[in-house]
Amino acid sequence: MNRIGRSTDRTEQEALRRRARANQHLDRVRNRRGEPSPGRVRVPRPVWMAGTLALALVVGAWVGDDALAHLGGVWHVARVEVQGNTRLSGAEVARAARIAVGDGYAAADPRRLAGGLRQNAWIAEASAARLPGGTVVLRVREREPVAVIEGRGGPLGVDADGRPFAVLDARDVKDLPRLRCESPPPPGEADTRIAEAIRVARSFPKRGLALPREIALGKEADPEGLVVRLPGLGARFVMGAHDLDARVGMLAELLAKRPAEVAEAASVDLRFAGQAVLSGKTDPKGSA
Repeated sequence: MNRIGRSTDRTEQEALRRRARANQHLDRVRNRRGEPSPGRVRVPRPVWMAGTLALALVVGAWVGDDALAHLGGVWHVARVEVQGNTRLSGAEVARAARIAVGDGYAAADPRRLAGGLRQNAWIAEASAARLPGGTVVLRVREREPVAVIEGRGGPLGVDADGRPFAVLDARDVKDLPRLRCESPPPPGEADTRIAEAIRVARSFPKRGLALPREIALGKEADPEGLVVRLPGLGARFVMGAHDLDARVGMLAELLAKRPAEVAEAASVDLRFAGQAVLSGKTDPKGSA
């Protein structure tokens, strides 16, 4: 009985070994043919590719899109979009930013682009964005000329901050007040006295007055302060340096009550509380 049992065990063990060797051989053959082995799931290629893309996105979020795109070397400018421009063309804005279709990732750095845009005299504020797919967005706010002052290269536009900034075309000059200043600021620099004079002059239409054709500022210590001239009138209107809004109101009232006398005057001094002093060509002084 014992001999028979031991013989049976050996026979079963040998059968198991032969079966294992046969399975191993079958696995090797299947692997060579590309067939999946039993118990092993083969991942379809599209699923594998989607997983790779997801991994790339995760890696990109971890190391930063800048580093990933730079390492890939595949991002190029495909389109430049300009927003906020009115006077400058889109091409002029792109040239100011020094960016063009076909440029690489580094050339489209938003900080570099915004810095280049701010070098343009017409651009007051600028920002830039670099988008997936090769789109670059340039956003600008242009300066608005509200007065004009003579410069070495021609008439310079002056913005509301009292800053001379760029030479204007003749068509842009004709409707703007002429600014005369004893000490004009250099181009690109704002001036608070000029800004205040421009603010006062631009308030004239709200009082029913024409926009001044000339704005003059003497030296800072000059007691006459702001002097303006109105279209169609030869008089100098001396506004002074203080209470300018109240003096605009005085001028509006004077023109409404005594327009003929104002039209004949060579000078109207509004620096005195409650009255305006008119000086004519023949009668040197008068009051209203």
